[in-house]
Amino acid sequence: MKKVAVIGGGASGLIAACFAAEKGNRVILFEKQKKLGRKVLVTGNGRCNISNRNLDPLNYHGRNTGFVAEVLGRFGLDETVDFFNSIGLPFVEEEGGRLYPASLQSSSVVSIFEYELLKRKVDVRLHRRIDGISRSGGRFVLETAGNEKHDFDSVILSPGSCAFPRAGASRIGYELARSIKHRVYEPFPSILPLNVPLKMLHRLQGIKIDCGVSVIDAGRELCRSRGEVLFTAYGISGPAALDVSRCVNEHAMRGDLPEIEIDLYPGYTEDQMRSILMSMWNDPEKRLAFSLFGLMRKNMPEVILGIAGLDPEARVGDLDESSIERLIAGMKRLRITPGDPRGFDEAVVAAGGVDVEEVNPHTMESKIMRGLYITGELLDIDGDSGGYNLQFAWSTGALAGMAQQP
Repeated sequence: MKKVAVIGGGASGLIAACFAAEKGNRVILFEKQKKLGRKVLVTGNGRCNISNRNLDPLNYHGRNTGFVAEVLGRFGLDETVDFFNSIGLPFVEEEGGRLYPASLQSSSVVSIFEYELLKRKVDVRLHRRIDGISRSGGRFVLETAGNEKHDFDSVILSPGSCAFPRAGASRIGYELARSIKHRVYEPFPSILPLNVPLKMLHRLQGIKIDCGVSVIDAGRELCRSRGEVLFTAYGISGPAALDVSRCVNEHAMRGDLPEIEIDLYPGYTEDQMRSILMSMWNDPEKRLAFSLFGLMRKNMPEVILGIAGLDPEARVGDLDESSIERLIAGMKRLRITPGDPRGFDEAVVAAGGVDVEEVNPHTMESKIMRGLYITGELLDIDGDSGGYNLQFAWSTGALAGMAQQP
């Protein structure tokens, strides 16, 4: 029987502890917070978006996404569904293939894990932050913040990332990984609202519309999404904005701010928009901003016209072809420049982390230090929203736990 330490009581740590204990090992789980699964509790707006039916390595990002394909090939969606069914957690499917517990409550996921840990005799130690990992006599020595020392045969490092500190996230995992000579790529926030310094845009605060959103750099489209955009007092939020935030922030980290292009009318071509405008402008004396009230929500005409460099007080009959094209461009290709990234306190996920080239994707064992396993968000892999990040946590944690042969 091996003595196995699991550092972190988040998604990957919870499932890792279950599988490691199933092998007949003595498992001790250390969690620095006073409760397990705090980040799991807030995922999916409190409903826990466990996975996604459309699971695909293409939904993941990092310097080596081939790592994801190998991980999911060994513990993918089928294995995840089987595991959760086995512990009494069936799934329901919603829009976009999102999978949730049938209870639609994150708390039920954490409660059932707590039961499983107790049943499998996992020793759970809360309020125990691990500050150091070292080797002595072929064993691992863990030192807690209270200067306690514990020795183990193997260690599963699952402390999560630094995203969303209100749920207990911190940088301790990166510090521990660096202390044992792992390469750590500096994390940056992903899946969060975007700052836009253009003050005129802030006048649209509170408006929600279905848009197409693209990220453009030197004329090249880097990524795109379509969905709801919420205009805010600082920029843009909503699902479509969150989808492209990683791409924006990754370039911002390099000091290379791209542009964001918003298509306010993704259901129409530019020619169709031109026809719509022409059909609306049968009164040449109508004020330009007022002429758009049947097409746009309150405040939008003045803002879009202002960004396009057009006078909202101009008369429809005074518009020349160039002005019409500028308006159509503002409606279909609204270009805005993002500001500095918002902080980790708003980020669902942190991109960056431990270099996966230094980790075996079949077992999650470190190639730098035998007997050490690294899982979940701590790795330099992050997924799109929709259950992909939790699935990566389940998969990597399960593989690390299954690798704990007595």
